[in-house]
Amino acid sequence: MLELLRQHLASYPQMQLEDAYKLIYQAALGPEHLLSSPGQFSRLLQAEFERLEPDPNQPLLEALRPDGSLFRLNLRAYKSRQLGLSRIIDALLMTPRLASGTPAELKATWQVFSRLCQQGYLAGFDAGAVQQFTRLLEQQAYPAMHHSEIYRRLYQPAYRLIAASLIPDLELDNAG
Repeated sequence: MLELLRQHLASYPQMQLEDAYKLIYQAALGPEHLLSSPGQFSRLLQAEFERLEPDPNQPLLEALRPDGSLFRLNLRAYKSRQLGLSRIIDALLMTPRLASGTPAELKATWQVFSRLCQQGYLAGFDAGAVQQFTRLLEQQAYPAMHHSEIYRRLYQPAYRLIAASLIPDLELDNAG
């Protein structure tokens, strides 16, 4: 977990507590939003995808779990490969069934994060701020959360979660 957090901090040095929490939330619980229908999911994804500029320098996949079972699929990097959305939609829709955890896992993982910050293993996160943020999370029963304004402005995140077991069949290295 420590190495995974350090990798994300190296890629996103302005990551705030909300962003670390979102990473841990997604790693523990998988995709946070289930839409009412596959059609609605596809339409919203298509609309977002059309607005994105391709970015071949962005990593295509970023691990969310230390065991490598869940990833963020960066849509700008994917778009730069010109593979088309139809290739990934079914896998994205299947991921919530394959990558679900429990609120207890989320809480336990956040506690590990808090300890790492208090022990100085994760520079950039003030131990007092982590304690205060943890109290807020506990009061709100560990809710889903958006990225911080700073993270959104600097990194413009555009990704979907995908289960590692579904990636090999997608032939992501082959241009469409």
